[in-house]
Amino acid sequence: MKIGLQLFTVRREAKKELHGTLKKVNALGLRYVEAARIDFSEENAKIFQRAKEDFGLEVVSTQIKFNILKDEFEKVLTFHKMTDCKIAVISVLPVKNIFGGQKELLEFCKEANALSEKYNKEGIELCFHHHDFEFLIREYGMQIDILRKSLNIPFVIDTYWATKAGFPADILTKTLPKVKGYHLRDYGLKGAARKAKDFALGDGVIDFKRIIESGLNSVEYAVIEQNTTRPFEELKKSVDHIKKLGYEELLK
Repeated sequence: MKIGLQLFTVRREAKKELHGTLKKVNALGLRYVEAARIDFSEENAKIFQRAKEDFGLEVVSTQIKFNILKDEFEKVLTFHKMTDCKIAVISVLPVKNIFGGQKELLEFCKEANALSEKYNKEGIELCFHHHDFEFLIREYGMQIDILRKSLNIPFVIDTYWATKAGFPADILTKTLPKVKGYHLRDYGLKGAARKAKDFALGDGVIDFKRIIESGLNSVEYAVIEQNTTRPFEELKKSVDHIKKLGYEELLK
C-alpha cells in the first residue's frame, strides 16, 4: 500500500498555483497524490510531469465525476497517459441515480461496467468511491448492496463516510468484492449540535491502524483527505499520525 494525498484537501491552493501547491505537499513528506477537483487538461498534466521530474511526485489515481469520465473520455485518457496514472475513480453517483429507484441504480451499474471495459482496454482501471447515502435503507434495501452485486469494478472506501454511515472501513474491506483504495479521513462530532465533521488523522475517533492493517496486503493505495481551511497545518498532523502508527515506509 502507498499512502499519499487526496488533492481535494488543497483544492483552493491548487486552483491558484498547482505546481507550487504540489511542492508544498511534497515538502510534508507526501509523494503520491490522487488528482481531483482540477481540470484534467494537457496543461495540468504537464505540471504533474514537471512535479515528477522536480521532486518525484506521482499521480497514483484520479477522482472524476462520472459524466466527465464518460463524455470527455479522450481528454481524461490523455491526462492518464501523460501522467502514467493507471487508476480512475468515479467520485460520486450521478444525482439521478442517488435519488432514483432500483431501476436507475442498475442502469448506472450497467453504464459503469461498460465504461470500465473501455478504460481497461487503455490500461486504466475504473473504480467507484462511495459516500454515506449509499447506506440509507430504502424500500428496495441499501444502494451499497446493489452496487456490490452489480458493479464489476473495485471500490475506494472513504473512512469518514463509512464511519458516518455506521459501516467501519475495515468491515467494508472484508465485505466488498474488491477494494482498490482508501480515503483516510478522521471522523468526529463538533459543537453543541454534534455535527459530523472530518478531522486530521488522530484527532477523531477512527482507529487507522486497524484500517490500514485490514487492507495492508490487498489495497493498493490510500490518500489522506480533509475538508479544512488550514490544509497544510492539518496535513502535517495527519502525516505525523501515520508515522506515529509505524507506517512511515508507506509514504516513501
